[in-house]
Amino acid sequence: MTPARFIARQSLAGLTRDRSVLILIAFFAAMVLVTAWLGWSATNTVNAIYADAATYLSASGQPVPPNPVSQTASLAVLRNLGVYISLIGAFGSIVIGQLLIETDRRAGTLPLIGARPFERRDLALGKMRALVTATGAMMAVAGIISVATLVTIPSLVVGPGDLLRLALFLVAGWAYITIFGFLALGAAARMPATASGLIAATVVWLVVTFVLPELTANVHPTAAINPVSTLANTPDLGFFHVMSRVLGPLSLAEGFAWLSGDLLSFLPDGLAPRGPIPPAVTLSVALILAGLFAARSAAKLDLNAGGPDA
Repeated sequence: MTPARFIARQSLAGLTRDRSVLILIAFFAAMVLVTAWLGWSATNTVNAIYADAATYLSASGQPVPPNPVSQTASLAVLRNLGVYISLIGAFGSIVIGQLLIETDRRAGTLPLIGARPFERRDLALGKMRALVTATGAMMAVAGIISVATLVTIPSLVVGPGDLLRLALFLVAGWAYITIFGFLALGAAARMPATASGLIAATVVWLVVTFVLPELTANVHPTAAINPVSTLANTPDLGFFHVMSRVLGPLSLAEGFAWLSGDLLSFLPDGLAPRGPIPPAVTLSVALILAGLFAARSAAKLDLNAGGPDA
């Protein structure tokens, strides 16, 4: 077993023993279940109304129109999933990134790790691997619940193309939440104060989620948590057009919302992404930069500090 893999396993074992992490993951899974139930319930309601209407129209000799469920995209029933990923999933990733460093620091195990024949890059890669595995597990849970929902909804036709788009959406969600986890991990490694990584990464997350959308498209915080309202056209004012082009590539929340609407097939017709760079590119670049920040910060972590009074 390589040192990086050993550190990753040790870190993951520590996360599974932390109640705060388990509570966050359980809450995230519960919200995904709520999304699934809402989609299932709404579709069943439409099916029941259509069945009654079809019976009435047939009895009266009138033509029966097609079921509205069959006229809408199958994945659109999961539209709320993107909101829970960008809010609860991202915050859960921030907490995990903070704990991956802070737990060892507070427990006083950093000097023990430093005494072993590990290179600093092994420590950084191990912590990052643990974070990537944890966020991947969160998306796996979301994927299992989503697929189970799609296949159990009556009259909903799900093909291989739909499953591929759902998989791409989950990959985009994983990349989005992992960005903030890397930021928290790197900030915790650079700033020894308790919860410093959590606070720093949370501030960045709040700015990206609520401040930037308001500057680029006048999307207020209450609208930013709605999967449809956040997909708004840029107001026809010079200020917003300029800010949209300048800050659009930095507005990762809007980019992820646009990708969610596109991949889950509820994107309004003709809605262009913010800024001149495609959201998939900005998300990939942000993930790489956040990973480099986490790797460089963890590689310079002071292994001589730690303990209950750290």
